[in-house]
Amino acid sequence: MAHRMNMKIGKWVYELEQDPETGEMTIHGRKAVAGFVQKAVEYVKAEASLAIGPTSLPVQEGRKVECGGCESCKKVDDANWYCKSCGCPEWERSRLQVKWEMPAATCPLGKWKG
Repeated sequence: MAHRMNMKIGKWVYELEQDPETGEMTIHGRKAVAGFVQKAVEYVKAEASLAIGPTSLPVQEGRKVECGGCESCKKVDDANWYCKSCGCPEWERSRLQVKWEMPAATCPLGKWKG
């Protein structure tokens, strides 16, 4: 009998099934997988865009203003703001202060674009 479990990544839940004979893992739900893959692609693009340098200070300030007034902004303290709508786990690279510097980063609610 296959072993099943749920795994939560950000706001997505994936059902995993493991074949007890081969150990092979299967992720169920094409939409879930596509969503996860899309998030991974967006993350890599945003990180890679830093190779050309960070956004200008006026762009960063504009993004901060948009996020600061948003209902999805979770302000842990002055240096640690997170977006509750983007689906990213809370870690160093998902802080909004980091995302504001990334030229290709975008707001999941469309409030600012990369």
